Amino acid sequence: MSVLRILVDERERGSKVPSYLSEMGLYVLYRQLPVGDYIISSDCALERKNIRDFVNSIVEGRIFDQACRLSQSYSKSAIIIEGDVDYAYTTLKAGARAFHGTISTIWLNLGVSFFFTKDEYDTAELLFSMVKHEQGEFRKSIMVKGKSRASSLSEKQLLVVSSFPGIGHKLAIRLLNTFGSIKNIVLASAVELSSVKGLSRSRAEKLVEFFNAKFEGLRDSSKQSILNLDKWKDFKG
Repeated sequence: MSVLRILVDERERGSKVPSYLSEMGLYVLYRQLPVGDYIISSDCALERKNIRDFVNSIVEGRIFDQACRLSQSYSKSAIIIEGDVDYAYTTLKAGARAFHGTISTIWLNLGVSFFFTKDEYDTAELLFSMVKHEQGEFRKSIMVKGKSRASSLSEKQLLVVSSFPGIGHKLAIRLLNTFGSIKNIVLASAVELSSVKGLSRSRAEKLVEFFNAKFEGLRDSSKQSILNLDKWKDFKG
């Protein structure tokens, strides 16, 4: 049997996961990966996030960009959420609804799966099992794919629109094709937005409400940054 390998992003050196994987017998190769934190085959890449980082990524909106790039680069992609999810329930103002809404939106619109582990060792056990399956049983090779970020103006526009609440990749393309620019989308009425296939009148009205909502600031700047999700939680619940 050939040596089982895993490609690990350089940023994961600060984690214990790679060292655990080495102890389990995997050959760990560090690279600056454009997409994902762990690549286990030509088809499969995973992003690892501890629960605090996952909450931050929801607040900052970057989770949708990361999930989009994973989905576009690997046919089997997933995000590992490490730690106690109760932290997300109690930290996000919309609580469990915002948390579950985010992961369901990403899975339903982008096809990116989610796995939940209790700690770094548990994450390593999960990755080891996946590597054995992909490389041991199916003998798949490892391949680095993807771009680190949108390189063209059109790609950047698509990433922005697909990050709007309730707007997936396909609907973002339709909106941009219909209105021609992000500015025109934001300025459109609910009636105009609902003319786009796949966007109902009620969802269009909530989108307009989201565009017009006043920024209410962060709950506590000295603690974890928390965005008020009440204005768009219905898109994700």
